[in-house]
Amino acid sequence: MAQSRQWKTLVVALVGVVVLVGAVYAFLEWQNNRPATPVDELTVSVTANGETQDIGVYTVCELDEECPGGDAPTMQLGEDDVTVALPDEIARNSWRLLLVYDDPDANEERVFTSGESASESAPAVTASGAKLVVAEVTTLDIKEGDDGEETPVIATWSVGFN
Repeated sequence: MAQSRQWKTLVVALVGVVVLVGAVYAFLEWQNNRPATPVDELTVSVTANGETQDIGVYTVCELDEECPGGDAPTMQLGEDDVTVALPDEIARNSWRLLLVYDDPDANEERVFTSGESASESAPAVTASGAKLVVAEVTTLDIKEGDDGEETPVIATWSVGFN
């Protein structure tokens, strides 16, 4: 009878382990294969002068193609730093932050590897007095076409400052 109880305990433990491993595997498969938000639907949050605005994508271009952007949204610039916050879908890729000031000597480009940063701050006015005019976030991503074909694209989010 004691031996029968040990077998039952062993079988229950093995079944529990199999169920646990199966659940972990199923979760990982779901996480790897769940549909991602299309790059042209992502927004970048920009905070300037105490106001936060979600900025939609400015351009999405296939590699080596030039595409016109139109007018970028604008925000009021204050004295405090400007903060750019990215969703995980952008931050997990390599991305670039371009800061354009009214003095070309103050312009700055920051490049980040995947997962390195999801938020960056920049001075609205530099120590030399240059004012921020434009901030742009750019990343390389994959866009799925209507036919299901995946194409590499360069996506840019841009905001101007008054």
